[in-house]
Amino acid sequence: MTDEPTAKPKFPATFWTANTIELFERAAYYSMASFMVIYLKESLGMTPSAATFLNGSLLWGIIYFMPILSGTLADKFGFKRSLSVSFVLISLGYFVMGNLQRLWPGLIGNGAAEAVDFTVPVVLGIVLIGLGGSIVKPCIAGTVQKTAGTRATLAFGIFYMVINIGSITGRSLSYFIRTRLGIPAIFTYAATAFALVGLVITLLVYKEPQFVSDGIKDGQRAQKRTLRQALLGIFVVLGNVRFLFLILVLSMFWFLYIQLYNLMPLFMRYVDPEAPMELYTLANPIMIVCFQLVITRLVKRWLPIKTIMLGAIVVTLGMLVNVLPPLLFADATQKTGVLGLSLPIAGIFMIISIASMAVGEMMASPRVYEYIGAIAPKGQEGLYLGYQSLPIALASIVGGPIGGRLFERYINTPLKEGRPVDTVTMWLIIVVIGVASVVGLAVYDRIVVKGKKG
Repeated sequence: MTDEPTAKPKFPATFWTANTIELFERAAYYSMASFMVIYLKESLGMTPSAATFLNGSLLWGIIYFMPILSGTLADKFGFKRSLSVSFVLISLGYFVMGNLQRLWPGLIGNGAAEAVDFTVPVVLGIVLIGLGGSIVKPCIAGTVQKTAGTRATLAFGIFYMVINIGSITGRSLSYFIRTRLGIPAIFTYAATAFALVGLVITLLVYKEPQFVSDGIKDGQRAQKRTLRQALLGIFVVLGNVRFLFLILVLSMFWFLYIQLYNLMPLFMRYVDPEAPMELYTLANPIMIVCFQLVITRLVKRWLPIKTIMLGAIVVTLGMLVNVLPPLLFADATQKTGVLGLSLPIAGIFMIISIASMAVGEMMASPRVYEYIGAIAPKGQEGLYLGYQSLPIALASIVGGPIGGRLFERYINTPLKEGRPVDTVTMWLIIVVIGVASVVGLAVYDRIVVKGKKG
């Protein structure tokens, strides 16, 4: 008599519902992400530094920093209730951003803003989007962690792939809406609609997760914390020097990634004033959707820190690609035919850069989710998974304005003064940050990880 093979456990319905909600929330966000700084600069008349500050330091800073608190609040009030509130906030935020020039005084006859400072309504819209987004992240990541069973690597690989399916959906719809109705319509019709769909699914379908990663039912002394306890918890977790060092090193890795939505859009609109930035950035999610599960299976037996380190190397090399066009061609802005499309030479290299960076992101990012989720004490998944976003928050708060300042110093100011631009130096500065992240990860592996084993 032979034993029948044991069937692998299936992910529960709540796992798939959470991923569906994440898909629509990410579709909403990425429908406008590639054009946020362009919208602020070109439509609302802000400087590159101000645009990247509002997009990087404020919007991304809130989205990726606030989960430290919102994760704990989600544990306290429940994921479903928290998700419902979050989608109300982001829907209002996208609506405000899309109707600034209608709702805010100062329009003149031809519909252009004359001496109007849009800072106040922009900050309002960004804060609503940021706070709502900061609540979504720990709720969905916490649900995935709680329903993953013993297959956390695969679960977070699927989760990350779903994020990028949403990204493709949002960017694709964004292109058709923007080219017909203009940039503000991205916020009004694409982002707001996707967010409202996420709200409906949350209210009608989503159920509170009942299981944790080891399969034990959720009666695991998961005590609800007060806001004071959450604030004290920040100091406890960050008091771990090893964990803090890892956060700082990972921040340098994410510094490169956030330039995809700060420096790169500004650069491409310099190269081509009509550049469809959402189509350029499609290279990132398309690569991830096509190859995420393959790479997840390839690296699942590797140590997380080794995988993250290799990912940082690949991302840095991808950013280095942008140095090549001015070195190899007399005019990198000249357009050439590629697969029936007319693209500037620098744009072709930009697509290669973004695709290469996606490979490194696929290696590193899911393992960060997995690693931090695995070290979280039982009942504190929401809190600790909130910390996985802290490196991105730090990178955004610092890197967003730096991207804007680099654009002003090496492109904008020289153009105004009639001097040659210097894109080589600009990109090399970014690459140096990537090299520093790789060195930092190597130090972490050799001193912290191996030292701990010793």
